[in-house]
Amino acid sequence: MTGVADTRLLLTLEFPSTVEEKKEAENLVQREIVGRLLAPSIVLTEFIKIAGPRIGKDGAKTRLRLLVERGMRVVPLEEAEAMAAGDLLLSHPDVPTADALIGSFVKTRAAEHVVTDDPHYESLGIKTRWF
Repeated sequence: MTGVADTRLLLTLEFPSTVEEKKEAENLVQREIVGRLLAPSIVLTEFIKIAGPRIGKDGAKTRLRLLVERGMRVVPLEEAEAMAAGDLLLSHPDVPTADALIGSFVKTRAAEHVVTDDPHYESLGIKTRWF
């Protein structure tokens, strides 16, 4: 089962609230990597924007490279995903554009679910998975 990473997954992995949350995030990432976890390029952009001020630009990029070395596949946003995201935003204009772009990978069947606890995906009718 291929999942698509939401930025929340990477942020929870990097900045967990508790030791238990860190373990759960690590286990989830490992299971998803085995299933060929996708990370849309927008997720990398968001992660650097949010994590960079806390761990530095180089630190954020290093964390991303480590996930890629573990097996996370970075995928570009193609025309099909852009069009699907646009369709989602027409009917859900209050959803952040990045969430629609990430969710579009499920809509185009490149992935089966988004790995997140973000409620925006539920409003889009997109299947999610979380710990």
